[in-house]
Amino acid sequence: MIARIVGILCLLACASAGAQTRVLDDFENLSNWRADHTDDVAATIANTRGHDGKAMRLQFDFAGVNGYATAHRKLPLDLPDNFELSFWIRGEAGVNNLQFKLVDDSGENVWWINRDRKSTRLNSSHITI
Repeated sequence: MIARIVGILCLLACASAGAQTRVLDDFENLSNWRADHTDDVAATIANTRGHDGKAMRLQFDFAGVNGYATAHRKLPLDLPDNFELSFWIRGEAGVNNLQFKLVDDSGENVWWINRDRKSTRLNSSHITI
């Protein structure tokens, strides 16, 4: 089965105090992104139409095996104590887990959440690394 997840239309960080919105990635250029997958799974990323502007498409094929397909990039963030991350996602795929992950500089500490909604908002009270 070949499936597509069009995701993270516009990854936003928002400080609640001043509600100042900062776009972390508008997906106009995907050169900082990388598709990764287990050996028997295929995965690619490409630009596509998004909710507003461009989006990134992760296309994957599990070929009947267990594994994973990811799209990831390094994105250094200095977040205030009170913040919110939000993004839009849509997809066509069988039942599976969609995970949003944050990893610290060491790679040792990972925070993640499973979601099945079309839009996701995560604030500082949801995230502890």
